[in-house]
Amino acid sequence: MNNSLRKAFETDGYITNKNFLSLQDKRMIANVIYEEFHDEIGIKNKKDFTIEGQEFHDKLITLRKNNPKIFGKIYDRIMLNAKLRSIFYTKKMLKNFSTILNTKVENIYLNGFMCRFDAPNEDRNSLEWHQDAPYYLETYPKMNAGVCWMAVTKNSSKNGTLIYIPRSHHKIIKPNSFKKDKFHSEQKKIVISKNELLNKKNLNVSFGDVSFMHMNLKHRSGENSSKKFRITLGCRFHDMKSSFNTGYEQYVFHDRKILNLF
Repeated sequence: MNNSLRKAFETDGYITNKNFLSLQDKRMIANVIYEEFHDEIGIKNKKDFTIEGQEFHDKLITLRKNNPKIFGKIYDRIMLNAKLRSIFYTKKMLKNFSTILNTKVENIYLNGFMCRFDAPNEDRNSLEWHQDAPYYLETYPKMNAGVCWMAVTKNSSKNGTLIYIPRSHHKIIKPNSFKKDKFHSEQKKIVISKNELLNKKNLNVSFGDVSFMHMNLKHRSGENSSKKFRITLGCRFHDMKSSFNTGYEQYVFHDRKILNLF
């Protein structure tokens, strides 16, 4: 990775590296997902399992519908899986983070790990237009930080891939925060202008592609109208030398503590 990608990140607010993951990396990710789910969905032979296999997705949809508690427990557990998180701590990945943020590898802080399974025709955990910055204010106000978004399935507008607005990352906006109920994700909705909507793009990526987006980039979830889950991995990466507020992560700490920063 070179400084031209740092410049693209600063200018456009995002950059995508095609085929970033090695075959070994992809096999590891697929194996973790298989090991977590195969007993509950009845795929006993690993040879019968592929990430894009319709049988796997059909069984996953059935499990989520008929046994939501079991699906939820597996989902919560896989979010904490050390093997999955290790993909963000490789030498290659840390080097990318440091280059993008123009800092030393020793200054990188990671948090906000995720492994998302977005179900077909379901918007319960879809987020409207927002920035990640209000959720992760560790580097406020300089916000020399980003989001690493890694496709596990082939993601396009069909399965509701991320929609973003290029060059919309130059200012953090105080959001309107609300949560419909305990089953829906918390929303930190922001207003998007008509001109911004005209410039929106879909993040079309495949398993092995990795995208890096500025923490302030305006984006939202798409609508999954396919017959498969959209599966993604991700984390947030920060430059601790630019500015750093220990503990200011919205998902963990109280809202009032966070809002005092604005």
